[in-house]
Amino acid sequence: MRYIDSNVFIYAYLDTGEKRERSEQILKEIVQGTSAITSALTINEIVWVIWKETGDREIAIEQALQTLELPNLLVLDVTARDMYSALNYMKKYQRLKPRDAIHLSVSMRAGVFRIVSDDSDFDDVGEIEREPLG
Repeated sequence: MRYIDSNVFIYAYLDTGEKRERSEQILKEIVQGTSAITSALTINEIVWVIWKETGDREIAIEQALQTLELPNLLVLDVTARDMYSALNYMKKYQRLKPRDAIHLSVSMRAGVFRIVSDDSDFDDVGEIEREPLG
């Protein structure tokens, strides 16, 4: 089981190179039966980044809806407990950004210790293994 960071979904839509290909491959694996998780924060990030980059609010919303409807992808809520955990991870790992700390907290709560992400700040986190996109 893997936690899928928002940049996988975003690269699949916005990128044109190797990261797009790898992201599309990961999403295809999920559609074909490989179970994965992500969080509600991911949906927020998909909308914001795609809207910001394309200037098209409707496309951003549509991409987020498609993500929510992916078979074999469980989208978990972000809880207050996750926020406490995220802040503690930020204290422990100085390079860890706030949103990445939230992703980490949700992943850890779910017992998933592999995160697919292009964010190298996860490399310092001893509790998980990062699967890079490129």
